[in-house]
Amino acid sequence: MKRTLLLRPDKSCKQVYQEVLVRSIANLRQDHAAEEIGAALPNFEEVRSSLHRQRAKVRPVLPLSRSDIVLRDTWTRTLDGEDFLVFDDGTTDRILGFSTEEAMTILCRADAIYMDGTFKVVPHLFAQLYTLHAQYRGQMMPLVYFLLPDKQKETYIRMFTLLKTFAVTRHMVFQPPKMQLDFEVSSLKAIEESLPGTEVKGCNFHFSQAIWRKTQQVGLRTFYDNDPSIRSFVKGVMALSLVPEHLIDDAWLELQSESPTIDHAAYAKLDELKEYVIHTWLENETVFPRRLWNHYGNFGPRTTNNIEAWHSALNRMVKESHVNIFVLIGHLKQDQSKHKSDRLLLDVGHPPKPLRKKYILLNQRLERIVRQYENHEITLIEYLRRCSHTLYSQ
Repeated sequence: MKRTLLLRPDKSCKQVYQEVLVRSIANLRQDHAAEEIGAALPNFEEVRSSLHRQRAKVRPVLPLSRSDIVLRDTWTRTLDGEDFLVFDDGTTDRILGFSTEEAMTILCRADAIYMDGTFKVVPHLFAQLYTLHAQYRGQMMPLVYFLLPDKQKETYIRMFTLLKTFAVTRHMVFQPPKMQLDFEVSSLKAIEESLPGTEVKGCNFHFSQAIWRKTQQVGLRTFYDNDPSIRSFVKGVMALSLVPEHLIDDAWLELQSESPTIDHAAYAKLDELKEYVIHTWLENETVFPRRLWNHYGNFGPRTTNNIEAWHSALNRMVKESHVNIFVLIGHLKQDQSKHKSDRLLLDVGHPPKPLRKKYILLNQRLERIVRQYENHEITLIEYLRRCSHTLYSQ
């Protein structure tokens, strides 16, 4: 075990113990009874102290601030020895970025980049782990992992500047045709300033979640659960993102004309929701222009749910909140290795991981509804209703 700790300082003591235990049991099983093997092997608590002492010899002292972080040797390379610490910028406002030449090349060639941040596993010295993903041969995967000190616009601008500079030094260009992310204003403004030619799309799931949160905040949750007219209106608002952009006002007026009238018990609460929709999404072109949240005709990824699923998988793998930076780097190295292996399989003809059947069927239904509308088989409000019932069946 101590030898493995020396060779793999990025792995936790518990991980090393479990891996060595599995190998030892497999090796001993041929010549020894199970009882003999069990009696001969120590449990983790018996070796915990000695393993941690050995780990301390090879793992650097934990930094107390971002400027104290020193990364060398194994902490800057992938499991197979490639450069991994690609970006290291600043002191007290330090940004660290991990990727490889291959991953950066894929990123610069991607038609669309999907971005999101996660916070649970991030070391206390940083505000978030911000990742950039793209599809490679039909499979979504992370390509760059950034540890960012905060969520300010200036920090995102620095991040994009680092990416652009790296690309130039490799005779590439980082100017994605399209980026998709949530509706965080600071990151949206950073893209607008740093990558003015990039089309930006907000995550459709986050759009519907914003509507749903406001629905609950104004006190409509019980009405939504029990009153079909309220439920139909809220779901119709969520589906506005699927209406042709130039017809959003028409759809909104029709939606309002069918909504409950002044004698309804929830009228005042509903009016508050309508004001929110108007001021936040319909008349807020400087912050959330309609082109940002409109997904009419988009049958590819409309959300960043793939990235959030990756975040959930990372959280399960790490198993702890706010781990130290060396533990997190170890997990990122494992994740990079896994996705590099996935790319090798895709390169030799293996199929990408299939979409879940329910999402395939959902897209097929939406495509048929769009065709019905474009063939003038249904009206605009019928189109809106069918989209809302398809996407938001609950």
